[in-house]
Amino acid sequence: MTRLFLLAPFALAACQMDGASPAGAPRMDQAGTCFLYVQDQPDGRFTVVSGVGDGSDAPEAMVTKGLDGAAADALWAKERKTMDVNPECLAILATDRAQARPAPRS
Repeated sequence: MTRLFLLAPFALAACQMDGASPAGAPRMDQAGTCFLYVQDQPDGRFTVVSGVGDGSDAPEAMVTKGLDGAAADALWAKERKTMDVNPECLAILATDRAQARPAPRS
């Protein structure tokens, strides 16, 4: 009986991992995953992108363009704090300016 109680948390954890990526990290295309990332623009400015995954490959996002480094960091910090208390955020995927993505080519 004791063994059953010791194995129960592992069984529950396995159920919760269903649908996650192999490493267990959240993905933007998963419903309920709040995402936040920074794009590095060719002109030295930054774009901050945030939203909540809806299960589609390209979920809608709020995009703020033309920010300098300090403004991008401030907006990122504000959005990240909001994610911590947002009940829609079942998982969080956030990368800051240090991990900025290159801007997509037009």
